[in-house]
Amino acid sequence: MSDHLSNTDTALAGENEQEKGIPSTPYQNEDVDVLPPRTGYLRVNYYKRTPGQRQYPSSCAAGLAMLGVTLWPLGLILCEARSVTSPAVLGGTLFFASGLVQIITGIWAIVDNNLFGSVVLLCLGAFFMSFGSFAVDLFGVNSAYTDPLQVANAEGIFLSTWVAFTFIIWISTFKSTWPLFLFTFFLWLFFLLFDIAVFGSHQGCKIASGVFAFLTSMCAFYAMYDGLSENTNSYAPVPSAKILRMPGAYHVPAEDRVQIV
Repeated sequence: MSDHLSNTDTALAGENEQEKGIPSTPYQNEDVDVLPPRTGYLRVNYYKRTPGQRQYPSSCAAGLAMLGVTLWPLGLILCEARSVTSPAVLGGTLFFASGLVQIITGIWAIVDNNLFGSVVLLCLGAFFMSFGSFAVDLFGVNSAYTDPLQVANAEGIFLSTWVAFTFIIWISTFKSTWPLFLFTFFLWLFFLLFDIAVFGSHQGCKIASGVFAFLTSMCAFYAMYDGLSENTNSYAPVPSAKILRMPGAYHVPAEDRVQIV
C-alpha cells in the first residue's frame, strides 16, 4: 500500500477529524494510519502508513539541521558581521553539510515516500554544492571572466533559477503548516533579495538577504526540533495542533473526497 497521499486522496483524514472534533489525532483503522502535515517531516499534506510495514525513521530532521547550520553563518556573513564579507570559510560546509548530507537525506526521503521532502533536500543540496564551487572557485568560474561585472551577472543568472524554484516550493506549502509555510517563504525571500543584490550590487538588499537567511535557519532548527521531539523523549514536544496548520489543511471539499482503501 502506498505511504503517501496526494492532496485529493485525503478525504477520510479531514472528514474524520471534523466528525471526531480532534484534528490533531490521525484517522485510524485496522489497515491504515492517516497522519496530518508535519513541519519536521517536511510533509505538506496528509500521508498514510501501513502498520504491517517496517517503519522507517524520517531523514528530514538531519537535512533541516544541515540547512540551519549553513544558512546561519551565511546570513551573518552577508550582513558583514565582524567585518567578514567572503563566504569562502563555508566551502567545506557547503559541500559536505548542506551538500552531501542533504543529498543523502533527500534520497532517504524517497525511501520514506516523501515527495516534497525529497525534492527540497535533494535540490537544495545540489544548490549549496554549486554555490560552494563559486565561493571557493573550485572550477575556476570566477577566473573565467575578465570583467567583474560579468561575474556578478553570471552569478545573478544562476541565482535567478533558484528564485523560481523556491517560489514553487513556497506555494506548495499553502495547505501544510504555518511553520513550514514561513520556512519556505523566508527561503524564497532570501534567494530573491540575494539575487537582486548580486545583479545590482545593492548593499541594502545584500544585508536584507542575510537577515532572511538567518531567519530561515531559525525556522530550519525549529523544524528539526519538531522532527526529533516526541512525548517519549521530550518534555516539550511540538503539538500536532489544528492551530499550526494552514487554512484548508484539515478540510477536503466533498467533491474531492476519495475513499481510502
